[in-house]
Amino acid sequence: MKYTVTIRGRLREGPAAAKKYHDDVTRTTKDAAKQAGDITHDVYLDPQDQRAFLGVDTWSSLEGLQKFAGSPQIKDFFGKLFEGEPEVRVWVDSEWNRW
Repeated sequence: MKYTVTIRGRLREGPAAAKKYHDDVTRTTKDAAKQAGDITHDVYLDPQDQRAFLGVDTWSSLEGLQKFAGSPQIKDFFGKLFEGEPEVRVWVDSEWNRW
């Protein structure tokens, strides 16, 4: 089973500074995330509000996701990237028709 994780939050800083920080951290954590089961990592910004963030990751392991997301490094990362706690949700495939 695959798990889709959405992360919605408001960036603490403007998009250029947030991008640099995000890219620096994810560059160093990418291998650990992949080993834990992270298949994809996508980031979106609202065109009307560039500080509104949406992250979408696909994971192959719920246990790997929970362990990775619960690490002190990731908690610190979220604390520096976002104003307050981001909304994090885990989704599973509905197997409904799609296009």
